[in-house]
Amino acid sequence: MKRHCILFAIIALFVPSVLKAQTSPLSALSSPKGVYVRFNVDYLANKVVGKSKFIVKRKKPTDNAYKTVGTMQMAQKYDEIAETVGRNELKDFERMKKITAPSQTIAFFNSNPTYKSISLFAELKIEFLQAFGFAFLDNSATKNEFYNYAVYEVINKQETLIGEAEVFHNPKNYFLKQLTPQISKISGTDTSIFFQWDIQTPQYVDNSAEQVRLAKLLEDTFKQAPDNGNQRVDETTYQKVKEIYLKNESLLAVHPVDEFSTRFNVYYRKNNNASWILLEKKIANVTPEGKQILFARIAGKHDDLVETMVIPQDEIYNTGDTSKIARGVIAHNGSVELIYSVTASDSTNSIILQWKKLPNKAYYSGIEISKSSPDMPQKVIQVLPISATKYVDTEVYPMGTMFTYFVRPVFIPLQDLQQDIPASATMTCGKFSRPTAPFNLTVTNEGPHARLKWEMANENLIHSYFVYRGTSPNNMRPIRSAVKEREYLDTTGYLTGRVTYYYAIMAINPTQDTSDLSPKVMYTPIKKESFQAPSFVNSEIINGEAHLIWNDVKLNDDFIAGYVVQRKIKGEKAFKNLHSKALNYANFIDSTFEPGIEYLYRVAALSIKNDTSAFTPETVVKIEKPKDVLNAITDITLKNLSKTIRISWPSVEVGDVKGYKIYRKLPTEVNFKVIATLANGNFEYEDNKVTSNTIYVYSVTVLDSKNNESPIEERKSIYREPTKQ
Repeated sequence: MKRHCILFAIIALFVPSVLKAQTSPLSALSSPKGVYVRFNVDYLANKVVGKSKFIVKRKKPTDNAYKTVGTMQMAQKYDEIAETVGRNELKDFERMKKITAPSQTIAFFNSNPTYKSISLFAELKIEFLQAFGFAFLDNSATKNEFYNYAVYEVINKQETLIGEAEVFHNPKNYFLKQLTPQISKISGTDTSIFFQWDIQTPQYVDNSAEQVRLAKLLEDTFKQAPDNGNQRVDETTYQKVKEIYLKNESLLAVHPVDEFSTRFNVYYRKNNNASWILLEKKIANVTPEGKQILFARIAGKHDDLVETMVIPQDEIYNTGDTSKIARGVIAHNGSVELIYSVTASDSTNSIILQWKKLPNKAYYSGIEISKSSPDMPQKVIQVLPISATKYVDTEVYPMGTMFTYFVRPVFIPLQDLQQDIPASATMTCGKFSRPTAPFNLTVTNEGPHARLKWEMANENLIHSYFVYRGTSPNNMRPIRSAVKEREYLDTTGYLTGRVTYYYAIMAINPTQDTSDLSPKVMYTPIKKESFQAPSFVNSEIINGEAHLIWNDVKLNDDFIAGYVVQRKIKGEKAFKNLHSKALNYANFIDSTFEPGIEYLYRVAALSIKNDTSAFTPETVVKIEKPKDVLNAITDITLKNLSKTIRISWPSVEVGDVKGYKIYRKLPTEVNFKVIATLANGNFEYEDNKVTSNTIYVYSVTVLDSKNNESPIEERKSIYREPTKQ
């Protein structure tokens, strides 16, 4: 049961909105100096100073028992009081109480004043509570640790428990960090400067649902811890609880701020000095509308540059974020130099403004140039450095426009310095230089039309453009004037794809001076142009080649670049070109023509844009393939050998030769008889079936792969003499 008391104490520490407010008269507050333990205002309401002594004890959740860390008791000596609260603060206290000597201060303390009589100082500076014995600073506390504090009053040497308080020592006031001082006004005199900040307070965010969730998480963490039978929390559980808090420390912040307890440390420095000086700790004023406003006055010399910044701080020295630096100058409208006059003069392509140079003072931030005309309301056109004495305006069109200029210094933002009526001058520009030629002219096809685009170096000096076009670089004329934009679409309908055109651009300024022509560009319209096609194709076979000729339409039309001849074999679907380049002449020889195949030819003209005309009617060309005729064997040679007769013929094979047949007969016989058949490559044969004293007649024929046989062309005879006995 005791361990659960610690549990609920820590949960209450984390999430005060979840549980009812604690009734303990104590508060434990985490600060950069340590943990402040103090009595709450309600407890102190009826107390008097100097009658009580208190003992402060402390323990961590993992400790077994409390240990004494200090006492709270009224300071007894003047130096002790001054050391605790600070001598300047003590002097302020003494002036408030109209005390003129240290002895009177000690007498006042010993008179047992009530808390109410010293509460103003005590609540503004917690060290007064320490000096009066109602607060204690535990500067031995370790950061990021939980502590339980118990305060006992010593009565007749007996300790009586007055109250307890818990704290997680992590000196961060997240509520304070949400206060953001915003500079809203700066006002100077001859000897000082005033700064005003609006204090932006954060809107209320209801975190109760998330706080309930975290309280449940903490409760579950404790329930999972082992029960050691006493109040001490085991180290593992303690570390888990700390981890939960550190992950959610901004959400679980428990130290709120209010108008009375929040101080604002105002720092300043002068004339770009590197060191900041604390002006004072101030409390914001609250307007009837509930708005918080902070004021600060810094004294100095005329023209001093003063910079300020503000750091919020609570009563125990936790700080918020530093404000943005605000700058001002000790000066006022009656003490600063203004621009009282400005002159305007007409120059080439511009109007020049001039004024007297301003002194180099910190309160200037620039020189503002405004401009108006009958067609244009007044507007700021430039902010120049404070050292400037001249401005050149090149936006002076159209010609003849009367412009009014306004010149005045610009001062530090938010400071109440201003030149209400600026110096002014009126002028029109009447001088313009001859423009340079346009450049980077390009022309692209946009459907059947030409899109022109170009660039201009001195574009602001141009009134309009002329567009030139021609059929040669030396024969061009304007086709359009007063073109305002730097592009033009030529929609002329009669332009033909047969012709290459040339374009150029001329610029014109407001005084009608013209530039040279831009570099010229070429353009050919993308249009389908009709042209004559050959009307016929004649053919003739000469030496086994097909000679084609057609009417030469190229002679009458320069748009025709040549011809294309196509062919296909009868039965094929598509024609194919017979050559890769256009033919310059109206004839063609097809050397790949083969007898026995039926070919279809057609011809078309080609334009210089590689367009194709209609084709001629198809022409059919074919010659019969001659029948195969084998050459007969001639020049047969016969020779008697001892036992045979040798027949031989020339060893040259021409054409399709499969073999040879050898024929023989007697002179008295009418027909030859085959005596042998030889394969190709053989060019002689020995007849061994011969007898002496006999005449033989021989012939040789050729066989092809289809077994066709040549005619018997040559017959040769030989006499076989009788054998000698």
